[in-house]
Amino acid sequence: MLALAFFVSASVQETAAQGDKAKAGGAGELYTKHCAKCHGADGKGIKSLQPPDLTDAKWQASHTDKQITAALNTGKGVMPGYKSTLTPAQIAGLVKHVRGFGPKKK
Repeated sequence: MLALAFFVSASVQETAAQGDKAKAGGAGELYTKHCAKCHGADGKGIKSLQPPDLTDAKWQASHTDKQITAALNTGKGVMPGYKSTLTPAQIAGLVKHVRGFGPKKK
């Protein structure tokens, strides 16, 4: 009986984690779907469109997570906002993904 309870508990936890991941949409997948067409798969940006280079250390240092979140929610310049398209968890995931383009800390 104890083994069955453990199995059910583990299954419920795994299903909940999968549901959370699905809700977050996978930040990499979301970035590819919504951002890469202008910011490039590598975060350096499509030069002719002039988006910021997300890999630039100065850009990363001069933008807070709150500022990036606001830009993702409401848009900035020609970039559309995603507040009505993405959940807060997905936006937070994208912020982390954008931070991943920055220089690696040693």
